Amino acid sequence: MIDASDQAVKVKLCGLMSSQDVSVARDAGADYIGFVLAPSRRKVAPDDVHHWLHDASSQESTAACTPVLVLVDESLEQVVRYTQQTGVRHVQLCGDETPEQCAQLRNVYGLVVWKAWGVRGTAQDRELIQYSGAVDALLLDRYADHTRGGTGQPFAWEQIDEIHALVPQMPLIIAGGLTAERVTSLLSHNHPFAVDVSSGIETAGSKDPQKMSAFVQTVRSVSHVSR
Repeated sequence: MIDASDQAVKVKLCGLMSSQDVSVARDAGADYIGFVLAPSRRKVAPDDVHHWLHDASSQESTAACTPVLVLVDESLEQVVRYTQQTGVRHVQLCGDETPEQCAQLRNVYGLVVWKAWGVRGTAQDRELIQYSGAVDALLLDRYADHTRGGTGQPFAWEQIDEIHALVPQMPLIIAGGLTAERVTSLLSHNHPFAVDVSSGIETAGSKDPQKMSAFVQTVRSVSHVSR
């Protein structure tokens, strides 16, 4: 389990679609970079991810960021196959993956597992308790019926404290409609393990280097209020 108690808030730039995106994210100082392998306009091929990461590792840079594969309702065998193809050991599961499946990926295959959850603000959120001990972190996003992955809209942030109370030892990653402007408001009241952004660092559907850098710089500069 990640110890998020006294760490600075981490930044994940998600939905990268090119070698240039990877380079910009590294130079901006992102902690994590996400690659979508699920159906999406941002979907990329595992072989491309492997090549982009290989190219990035050969570049002279002191920056390092951890890659994450974004997946939806894949079989355990397919998840493992993707990690072998890409060399990536972090997976973000955005479908109906059960606590048992998540625990198997962690305990049998040695993967770092993040489980995405659409926040409902109802008693159904109590189901998150079942993921305690089964995943390394929970990614909280806006709930949308029949939709997998992000909606590009924020959820009710007052729910963060309620979910934290349900799973007090679980690192929380906050996603959903974040931008450099909105993340300031979020972090003035919350101190999550990490924040995740995709559409908020795009212009006309493509990653925008200026927005990517601005988002990371904003998170770094905000005075965080500890839980």
